[in-house]
Amino acid sequence: MNLIRKVFLTALVVIMTVSFQGCSKFMGNMMGESFLYPTEQPFPKTPIDYEIEYKDVTFETDDDLTLSGWLLNENADQIIIMTHFGYRANRFGYQVKHQPGPIKPYKKEIEFVKVARRLTDAGYGVLMYDLRNHGISEKTENGCGTGGIDESNDVIAAIKFISSNESTKGKNIGLLSYCMGANATFFAQAKETELFSTNVKALIAMQPLTNGEFLCAYGYNRDSKVFKIAEAKFNEQTGYSLDAPVLEQIDKVVTPTLLCQGKKDPWTNFDFINAVYEKLPVEKEMYWMEEPTHRFDGYNWFYDNPEKMLEWFDKHMN
Repeated sequence: MNLIRKVFLTALVVIMTVSFQGCSKFMGNMMGESFLYPTEQPFPKTPIDYEIEYKDVTFETDDDLTLSGWLLNENADQIIIMTHFGYRANRFGYQVKHQPGPIKPYKKEIEFVKVARRLTDAGYGVLMYDLRNHGISEKTENGCGTGGIDESNDVIAAIKFISSNESTKGKNIGLLSYCMGANATFFAQAKETELFSTNVKALIAMQPLTNGEFLCAYGYNRDSKVFKIAEAKFNEQTGYSLDAPVLEQIDKVVTPTLLCQGKKDPWTNFDFINAVYEKLPVEKEMYWMEEPTHRFDGYNWFYDNPEKMLEWFDKHMN
């Protein structure tokens, strides 16, 4: 009887181990895929549905991709460039019903055009555009997101477009950059410091976060099998790490920066946010959004609470 019991327990341990390893491999691959390949989303509305005059625009990046966007209220004296958060969004926003698979990170719609409406009502023009591999902007050869590293070329292209476009050249530029878009903006400043110091007057960086920090906050530390599998898959496709070296770019920032973060966001590392703020070498302010309990609530925040956004841009752009 003892022998039968021992054999049974041994078999059970083997089955559980194999199952756990299989689950870890599945989760690692799934997380790696989610970081690599943006979810395609349609455009259910355009700015005209929000009573905002706009025109469709395209512009080129230095690495020869064509990006698509909307230019709202183009005759305004100042222009805000909005860079969305990537992966599960496009310039329009985020739509719950179009998310693939069993994981639905949020239950509400995000409509970035509503935030843009706050800006146009305040007298600003707005450029909204799709990052590479998102929306109807051109895809790279492998179609992979890189956590803001290659996407930095898109931020640079957007600034160059506004600085050279007949109706907007010479106007002050501000940046409203969300999450991966904020990462991309930091990388862009390190690449093209003079472009920013000459053309850009203010930056609002909304909840920057690396893929690695997100995965850790999601419950998989860097020593876990899930993290290692996701890291290997990401590196194989992009040549980069999930832990994009965002902090190494911060000391090159030249634009006055309002850093925004939901105080109860469960998906971030507050040590990382504090480190970003401490390293910023420019005029800066830390804005803690007190009420949001979900990370994505922060992306809707400036629609319901536009005061801080408008105060920062008014201060530095007028």
